[in-house]
This record gives sequence, C-alpha cells and structure tokens, in this order.
Amino acid sequence: MTARILLMFVVLNLALFAVTGVRSGGDTGIYVDGARGWLAGQPLSARQPSYAGYIAVVTIFEALGAGLVGVVLFQIAVAAAAAVVVYRFGIELGGASAGMAAATMFALDLNTNRWHMFILTDSLYLSMLVIAAWLVHRAASAPRQAPSPKPQAPSLKPQAALALLAAALIRPEGWFVMPAAAAYWVVRRAATSSRRWAGLATVLAATVLMVLLVGPRLSGNVEAVGPAQMLRQGETIWEYTGWRVAMPVEPASADNAKGAAAAIGYALRHPVATLTLMLTRVGVHVAHVRPYYSRAHNLAIVAWLLPIYALAAYGAWILRRHVLTRWCAVVIATQTLVVALTHADWDGRYLAHVLPLVYPFAGCGVALLAAQWWPPTSGVAVAR
Repeated sequence: MTARILLMFVVLNLALFAVTGVRSGGDTGIYVDGARGWLAGQPLSARQPSYAGYIAVVTIFEALGAGLVGVVLFQIAVAAAAAVVVYRFGIELGGASAGMAAATMFALDLNTNRWHMFILTDSLYLSMLVIAAWLVHRAASAPRQAPSPKPQAPSLKPQAALALLAAALIRPEGWFVMPAAAAYWVVRRAATSSRRWAGLATVLAATVLMVLLVGPRLSGNVEAVGPAQMLRQGETIWEYTGWRVAMPVEPASADNAKGAAAAIGYALRHPVATLTLMLTRVGVHVAHVRPYYSRAHNLAIVAWLLPIYALAAYGAWILRRHVLTRWCAVVIATQTLVVALTHADWDGRYLAHVLPLVYPFAGCGVALLAAQWWPPTSGVAVAR
C-alpha cells in the first residue's frame, strides 16, 4: 500500500507538471541569476547568499544541461522521499493506518504540490524540513550502544546534521531549527540532569555564535524584508495593505537604528501592539485564506484545512505526551515564529512548509476515529 501511495504522489505531480510546465515566481530571478553568476565565476550578492543551497541546486542542473526542468523533476523526487518520511512519522505515532492516512493527505494536497513546479525554494525546503526533523528524532532516540566486537548500526547523526544544514542553506528559516534540534538532542541523550543543563548552556552559547557568524551573511535578505518598516506599518501579509493592523505612530527621529535593531527597539517601546500584530500574522498564516482570492478558492482552502486541523488537534491531544509530538510542535513553532516576526506570505506558501508535520497527527486522528467506529477490523494501535 505504501508503494501505491508513493506511485499516486509521483503520477499526480508529473501530471500537474505536464499541465503547468516549469513555473516562475517573484523570487525566481534571484536563484536563476545567482546560478548563472556562479557558472560565470561571479559571487552571490544582495539576497542571494540567504538561498545559497537552492542556488547550488539550480547551478548543478544548469551545468548538467537539464536546466529548470531538471530542477522541477528533482524537487518532485525529493518530495516523494518526504512523503515516505510523512508515512514513517504516522507509523511511529499511530501505526500503519495513521501512516497511510498521513501520506495520502500529503499526496493529495494539490495546494502544496503545486510548489514543486516552481523555481522557488519552497518545495525543497518543505521536503528537507520534514526529512531533517525525522532524522534528528531518529538520531536522538537511537538506543545507546555498548562497546561490542560485533558490527554496530551506523549513526544517523551525520545525516541529521547534513539535512539540517541543507534546509538552512535553502531558506533562512532553516537556521531557526538548528538550536531547537541541538536542544532536543541534549534533552534526549543527556544521562544526568547536570549534563542536560550543561548541554543546554552549550547550545545557547553556540546559538549566539551562530547568530554572530551567520547573521551578516543574511543581512541583505533582512534589509530587503524590512522588518522595522513592516512592524511600523502593521503589515500582516507581504505587500498587502488591506489587512494591516493599526500601530503606534512615531516620528522618524525616534530611533536611529536600522534593520532588525530598529524593529527590536520599536517592539520594546510598544510591546502590546507588537504582540497583537504578531498574533494576527500567525492567525492569517494558519487561516490561509486571502481577501483577494476568489470565493471558490477560499472555500476550497477551508474545506481542506478545517478537517485537517480538527483531526490533527485531536490526534496531537491524545498523543500529547509522546516525545515525537513535542518535537514536531517545536519544529512547527520555529517556523511560525518567523512568520510572527516578519509577515504571512501573499499566497500562503509558508504554511506548506509545516503541513507535512501536521499530516501525521491528522492521520492519527483518522486512525483513532476508525478504531472507535470499527474496532474489530481497524487494527489500529496508537502509541501514547
């Protein structure tokens, strides 16, 4: 059955690709120009360093002669691997039925699948995020192996670290996951309380160092996003004025800082208004509907997401003590924090980044309900 779901996913996406072809978005030029610049021996500039990993992928396929078609086919292949991971998440949380339900939801989510056709970072990022989350969990949960002359199972730590780094190089949001992954590793692996606290202190110090080292490389992207200006304007959706939140007005001379420093200063002076704006952004992000979409489009979004959210909330509540539930919640929170600090996207694609981590819980919700309605035949065994 897993093979059938995977085949369905691949066939659906190839059919969608046959209809749409390679698609471009507003930021496509950043990646294509960066790849062509690299091939010409030119360094990345402006916002491009923030997406060096994705530009590297485009560069490879351009150099191989496969072009942007090759990029899209690669994105579909990696997304298929992510579908398998979604299935495994569901199995660990709720058994085979939950895994199948989760993978089926992921395969049928055309609103997410459409991003595999775009020369944008979102497809590879959402795939690598769920793959990295799985590898981190498996590495942190592996049993400690005593010294033995027999061959030992290979450690998943290198694969988990590489997947995390790949996600961070594809999109800046990936850097937010790294401290969370390190803290999760420490909490799961530390043998004593003192080692746990020492490990967490090390993670905190490493996070500060990462900010100091990586921050300057992402400054071009931060300046382009303009967090201070969007905060002052009460921006909820990127470049959309209709759903702005009224914010306290200050004279231009109130703060001489720029970029992130200016945003932090404004937030400290107006904490209540800033928190209200952040919560509004998250609400817009989760709702996913947009005022400029057609009624049919918004109804389709609601018809898909409302049952998914209800099933996922039910599954997550039942499994709230499961360590994997808490880890997924942390990963989703890191991505939601980025939205709260910046903006919800014009077309809602940031939600696609975390939906693969929501579907396993929705799959568990389906499995739990099936176990209640058809207990003799469901065969569901949900881990608690």
